[in-house]
Amino acid sequence: MQLERMRSEALAERPLALAATGNARRIEAACATAAAAGVAPGMMISQAIALCPDLVVCDPDPEFHDSALERLLAALRDWSPVVERSEVRGKVFVGADGLERLYGPPRQQIAGLLDRLARLSSRFALHVAVGHAPGKFGAWVAARAARTAANRAVCVTDNELGSFLTRQPVDVLPVSESMIRRLHRLGIERLEHLAQIPAPALAAQFGAEGPRALAWALGEKIDPVRAECPLRPITVSLDFPAPAGRIEMLHAALDLLIDRALRHPRRRGKSVRGIRLSADLEGGGSWSIRAITREPSSNPRQLGAFLRSRIALDRPQRAVETLRLDLFRFGPASEQPGIFGARACKGPRLFEPAPAIASAARLLRLRLNCAALYQVLELEPGSRLPERRYALMELA
Repeated sequence: MQLERMRSEALAERPLALAATGNARRIEAACATAAAAGVAPGMMISQAIALCPDLVVCDPDPEFHDSALERLLAALRDWSPVVERSEVRGKVFVGADGLERLYGPPRQQIAGLLDRLARLSSRFALHVAVGHAPGKFGAWVAARAARTAANRAVCVTDNELGSFLTRQPVDVLPVSESMIRRLHRLGIERLEHLAQIPAPALAAQFGAEGPRALAWALGEKIDPVRAECPLRPITVSLDFPAPAGRIEMLHAALDLLIDRALRHPRRRGKSVRGIRLSADLEGGGSWSIRAITREPSSNPRQLGAFLRSRIALDRPQRAVETLRLDLFRFGPASEQPGIFGARACKGPRLFEPAPAIASAARLLRLRLNCAALYQVLELEPGSRLPERRYALMELA
């Protein structure tokens, strides 16, 4: 939301909400002013406007948001080599271990990082909350508390982590929503109340989540930041001579882009796992879908059917000027190997079964106490006696 306010100064004092992607027009996020009027995520846009007539609903513009995030990540990677983006929009983890000799103690590190972000964008730095603590969970809880701090930064040392976490609400725990609701019904509002319950009692009530939540609450579980390799996706694009609004034209262009991307030299010998399809829309704005395939594939028909099903759930709201396809995650080669591999020998032509087939044959023999899988072996195909032409050989 702060990015939208930075884009247009007219939105600085207006109640603001972001529309969710998808054909069902709903609210994805709302500012504090809109939330005070009753606007909540998941609400229909028409209902939100009825509750807050001055509400400004911004259409999703993933290209703009992603480009801003990439600039932020580039600035953070210049400051620390260990940067990990979160699945939650707007949350980034930065590893600070070993940086004391470069940037000084933790509070000095925070000041230097905020100065670097201010050089990137002064207005953006005003809305950044920074938390410094052991582990990703502790740092996120500290950043959450920093939203109301004077300098929008909270620093928690190793010795202070346990006492700091006990003052936080149970809503910060990385557990299921059903467990959070049950904790509230039981009158457990803060982590200090949860820390007083024995681990066996929590396990009896919540299963495996109970002891895990207790470890988070006591600060005993430290999750380190794991550096991610900057992605180098394969990108192909297609400019339409005139804005395309028909879904059939998008499907035809999609097939062309998939074929071009799969023929890229860097894709050879690898299957595709992650796909991002984006578009520049007529009149400004953008649209995108990002998906991970269930199984790696390099079959253009499978990838095309997968993306068509995603487009059906979230179609572009306006005509498309440019369509873009990114392959950003890859897997091993997905070609189906043969059941048998040739094995050189001087006698009749033998084949060696694949390891999976050989293992299945051994398991079946143990289960049935007799041979279950056979291979047809060619002996004398030109013989006048049929029983001498071929033989059955047990797979082992």
